[in-house]
Amino acid sequence: MAKQVDKEPDASSLPAGPDGNPGELEVLRDLIFGNQARDFARRFSDIDGRLESLRRELKTEQDSLIQSLAKSSTDQTTTLRKEAHNRVDKEVQLLSERIEQLTTDVNEQLEGMRQALEAKLDRIQTESRDRIRLLEEQARQRDDDLRAELLTVSAWLEDKKTSRHDLGSMLEELGQRLQRNAQAPTSDPEAKA
Repeated sequence: MAKQVDKEPDASSLPAGPDGNPGELEVLRDLIFGNQARDFARRFSDIDGRLESLRRELKTEQDSLIQSLAKSSTDQTTTLRKEAHNRVDKEVQLLSERIEQLTTDVNEQLEGMRQALEAKLDRIQTESRDRIRLLEEQARQRDDDLRAELLTVSAWLEDKKTSRHDLGSMLEELGQRLQRNAQAPTSDPEAKA
């Protein structure tokens, strides 16, 4: 019993009875369940402390994970940006090289076309000169033929006496021939060539 006396609760910690003092029922209850209740209260207090400590640790760990994830995402974003810039730079360089190649190809084609056109123009010019020379020779030949015919006619006229009427018709016919011959080279130069 001495042990129980030592463990008797302090009267101030017991609930008050109807008259303000701890009642017998309360004292008895405290004697029976007091140690267990205090032990439970202490255990709850320890558990609360541990839970608070765990909460703080988890909060700290969560904060460090968030910071780590933020840094990791920032690093990954930076790396991805660098890779994207490198890819874009490579694509731009490839496009620039392709444009330069296309420009070179177009310039070569234009130069080839220019040379072909110049060769064609030279050939046409040479052909034109040859045709003009040929037409000039044909015109001279016709003129020479007409002069010869005119001389023949005039010599024939000198040898013979011709009436004015016959002489007029011959001259008229000669004029028409001259006119036809003069119109033929100008109207269709390729037909004579």
